Order: sequence, then structure tokens, then C-alpha cells
Amino acid sequence: MIHFFFPLVIGGILTDAFGKLFAVIWSVIKWIGRLLKKLFQGLIDLLVGFFEVIYALIDGLLYFLYKIGVLAVKLFLLFFELAKMIVSLFVGFAKTLASLVYIPKGGSGHGYSEMLGKIFSSMKPLQLDPIAYILLFILWMFTVVAAIKLLSSIRVGGD
Repeated sequence: MIHFFFPLVIGGILTDAFGKLFAVIWSVIKWIGRLLKKLFQGLIDLLVGFFEVIYALIDGLLYFLYKIGVLAVKLFLLFFELAKMIVSLFVGFAKTLASLVYIPKGGSGHGYSEMLGKIFSSMKPLQLDPIAYILLFILWMFTVVAAIKLLSSIRVGGD
């Protein structure tokens, strides 16, 4: 009878021993798997964080270059408009000086220029031409001074 129970006892002990051995081996494998998973996850998080920083730097640099371009365009438009204003001021001054000598002449057939010609010819004896030239020049000078004051009162930043 001992012979009958002996293989069962030894078989049970061996089964238990191998079962516990494989359970320990399996728990070690699971522990190593968890450790590798955490290690790889940390590595991936580190790589993702690194590339996010690189992306943010590139994004910031490109935005900075974009804003420099916007500023350059705004400055160009400002100087272009300022140049147009100065040119129109000088053209107006030149036209005003050129128009100081007015010779009434016949127009292209409408009644206003003929009527103005008659008015100027009838006012010749009063000799108002010098006064008109002086008043025209004073009016032009006040316009220039007002334009310069307006340009100098414009402040950067909307003050």
C-alpha cells in the first residue's frame, strides 16, 4: 500500500513544487514586463516631451519671423503714405505758385468760364490782383501749417 501512495505523494509534492516554481517564474516575468512597460512608457514620454519642446521653439521662431514681416509691411505702408502726403504737399505748393498768375480765357463752351472771364475783366480797374495773390498765398500757408501740425500731432500708439 505504501507503494501505491508513494507515487501519489511524490507526484503531489513535485506538482506542487513545479506549480509554485512556475508561479514564481511567471510573477518574475510579469514584474519584468511591468518594469519594461514603465521604462518604455517613460522613454516614449521623454521623446514626446522633447519633440514638443522642439516644435514649440520652431513655432515660436516662425511666429516671430511672421510678426517681423507684418511690422515691415506696416512700416513700408506708413512711409509710402507719408511720401505720398509730402509729394502732394509739394505738388500743391507748386500748383499754387503756378496759379498766382491767372489769365482768364475762353472755355470749352459752357457759360461759367465765359462769365468768370467777364467778372475778371470788369474787376481789372479795381486792381485787386495783388491783394488776391497775397490772400491766396496766406491761405496756402495756413493750410501747410495746419497739415504740419496734424502730422506732428499723430503719435505712435494712438495717443
